[in-house]
Amino acid sequence: MSPTPPGPATLLCVHPHPDDESIACGGVLARSADAGIRTVVVTCTAGEEGENLAGIDLGAEDLVAHRRRELAAALAELGVHQHHHLGYRDSGMLGGPGNQHPDSFHAADLDAAAGKLAAIIRAERPQVVVSDDEQGTYGHPDHVKAHQVTVRAVALAADGAARLPGAPWQVAKRYSHTLAKGRLLAAHRALLAAGLASPFGDAVFGGVEELLLGTPDALVTTEVHVGPWLERKRAAMAAHRSQIGPDSFFLNTPEELAASLFATEQFILEYGALGGEEWPEADLFAGLVTTPRQPAQADGQ
Repeated sequence: MSPTPPGPATLLCVHPHPDDESIACGGVLARSADAGIRTVVVTCTAGEEGENLAGIDLGAEDLVAHRRRELAAALAELGVHQHHHLGYRDSGMLGGPGNQHPDSFHAADLDAAAGKLAAIIRAERPQVVVSDDEQGTYGHPDHVKAHQVTVRAVALAADGAARLPGAPWQVAKRYSHTLAKGRLLAAHRALLAAGLASPFGDAVFGGVEELLLGTPDALVTTEVHVGPWLERKRAAMAAHRSQIGPDSFFLNTPEELAASLFATEQFILEYGALGGEEWPEADLFAGLVTTPRQPAQADGQ
């Protein structure tokens, strides 16, 4: 891997739908912005296959337009400096008719989609890129595609022979966001013990091997503490009110329990080198040489 030249610290997060950025990386985005790191979010689809779960009266506005406004409000809560739409259509759940829509992200040509993202990477010049893992967290085709497109885009952005706008840029570290099985099981048990609903229902699991979701704990390379930014993360999730209602366990969990469940965001380093000897790594930018973001570089200036 050729070294990335020092420059203003920039974090770029790639997410399939509006609300994924807040759920998966909301704490890291807010924490990074407060640390002077330039934060960039790429949203691959507009969430066309989503439902108005909260039954909001949209008036003359369609759900896509409403979700765009929710996304803008969430990004503002997190202090995100720049946002890009990749321009594809939500594919819906695996096996659904939306998978075959000609504009769906799932059906998109990999190199074409990766080329669009690579051009954004060249323009934004991030040292760190985050996306879904290979399994798409829970198998949703758009989450799987986000991983595939990001992997290819990072390679294309660095390829001097690739016919793309902008100068080649080598990302220093590429992560997937994840949830460790041990943490998921602990959260499930804590919710049930508190008399609250769990995403896993009332199942009694004997151990992590019985969980279908999650990553083996030993594979998690990086854990970022986001407790001081948890209130902003939850506010960003609440901004997506058509998708995350007030009865959601994300927003309805008592404060003392929410801190133990949501105050750490977990990642797997898939490209690049871990910084320092700490295990797990505690900062996505550990080991990188960067400079603080200067006021003149802020968006719109």
